[in-house]
Amino acid sequence: MEPTDLSKSVTFHTRARKPRVAPLDDPNVQFLLKGGTIDQQFEVYAVRYATREARRGDHFHGGDSGYDPHNAPMPMDYFVWAAISPEHTVIVDAGFTAEVAARRGRDHLRCPTEGLRELGIDCTRVPCVILTHLHYDHVGNLEKFPAATFVLQDEEMAFWTGRYASREHFRNTVEMEDVVGLVRKNFEGRLRFVDGSEEILPGIEVHKAGGHAAGLQVVRVKTARGNVVLASDATHFYANIEQDRPFSIVADLARMYGAFDLVRSLADSPAHIIPGHDPLVMQRFPPAKKGLEGVAARIA
Repeated sequence: MEPTDLSKSVTFHTRARKPRVAPLDDPNVQFLLKGGTIDQQFEVYAVRYATREARRGDHFHGGDSGYDPHNAPMPMDYFVWAAISPEHTVIVDAGFTAEVAARRGRDHLRCPTEGLRELGIDCTRVPCVILTHLHYDHVGNLEKFPAATFVLQDEEMAFWTGRYASREHFRNTVEMEDVVGLVRKNFEGRLRFVDGSEEILPGIEVHKAGGHAAGLQVVRVKTARGNVVLASDATHFYANIEQDRPFSIVADLARMYGAFDLVRSLADSPAHIIPGHDPLVMQRFPPAKKGLEGVAARIA
């Protein structure tokens, strides 16, 4: 391949995606060689903010007696995630508050924003928060992101403002004020809706999975070690997807199996799949830095 001659000019794209010719010494432009793409890679972190004691039968549709008649302990952790590049910081989910934890019997370890601050993230300046779905443990604390646009699936918002949201099986999985708060944010112009799959930024995509929640979405992130999938509640634990056994909370069982297939297809390998609630995440990946053992792990 012949080297590209950069001595004259290059084609670049403005925010409006209208190409023009710019001088090489212009410091305000980002150059894109003709026919190329901006190759953006992210670092990915998991931040643990809460935990609870549970048993295996709590985490599989139909229980677990056929696999473990003793119903052994199987704790559940709660996470938010951060994807960071030199140009962008994207947060995935927002956790729940200490008040919600006390009411629901969860052990609240820290506000998720405190864990993110340990990574050098100022949540008051974060411009983008992806909400995988609207269950209570994913959409609390939104007021702590005053500069953010929140990204969610059309189908998820439609479900929680629709006719079945008040049915007991569903309503127990959300905090009403979280949903009402998102309705207000919609009127403020702070929601970005997606219908299916979409690139949010170069290197970050969302894909609708459904199953556990009507409009559950997963997040694929391009990293130096390949395409990582933040599966959220498409698979709560490694065991769910590895054993092909859906979690116990179901909106659509067939789509839960489909979500497993989708996650597998998006990830570069099984090791690139990050479940939403598994304590093993903190064991399989190193701490983000010294002193953050059990608080934040570096995924990629």
